[in-house]
Amino acid sequence: MTHLKYETLLNYLEGQLTLEERKEVDAHFAETCQQCDRRLALLRTVLQTVTGDRTVAPPADVLKQAVDEAKNRKKFPRSNLWNRIVASLSFDSRLQLSSAATRGSGRARQMLFTAEQVDIDLQIKSERNDHELHGQILDANHSGGFLPAFVSLKNDDGQQRATETDSLGQFIFRGVSSGTYDLVFDLDDHEIAVTGLELQNE
Repeated sequence: MTHLKYETLLNYLEGQLTLEERKEVDAHFAETCQQCDRRLALLRTVLQTVTGDRTVAPPADVLKQAVDEAKNRKKFPRSNLWNRIVASLSFDSRLQLSSAATRGSGRARQMLFTAEQVDIDLQIKSERNDHELHGQILDANHSGGFLPAFVSLKNDDGQQRATETDSLGQFIFRGVSSGTYDLVFDLDDHEIAVTGLELQNE
C-alpha cells in the first residue's frame, strides 16, 4: 500500500486539496491505513501546538536557506515496511558523577542516544515538578546534514505532545510533568524511539 505524504495530509487538514484529491484521500483512509491514521493524528497535534505559538517568524532569507537544505538533504533508503528502531543510551551525565555530587545542584542532565544512522542529544532541565527537554537529532555519519523529523513525547497515560525539529534538527518541550516518557522521531520511512525516558527531580 502506498502511504500518503505529509504534504498531502497537511493540505487535507487545511482544506487545500481539490474535491477530487480529497475524495482520493478519503478513499485511502477508508482502507484502514494505520500508518496514515497515526500520521494524521500527529499532524493534528502539531497544528494545535502551532496555533498557540507566539514565536516571531524567521527572516525570509533564513527560511529560504532552511527550505533549500531540506530539498538537498540525504534521504534514507525506502522500504515497504514500517520500522521502529530503539535508540541505545551512550552517555548520561547523571551516571558519570556520584549522586552526592549532583543532588540538589540544579545541574542540567545531558544524555546521548545512538541508533542506526543518527545520534540524539538530549538535555533535561528540571525545576520542581516541571521539566524542559531540549534536543537535537544528528546524522551519525557526520555529513553535516540535518535531519528533519516530527517528534512526539508520550507518557504512560497515553498523553501525547508533538513538535517539529527546526533547520538544525533541534526541538524543545517545555513544562513537562515528572514521569516516564517515550520520545519518538518520525523520519518519514521509519521511527527512532527513546523509550522509558524518566523525567524527575533528584
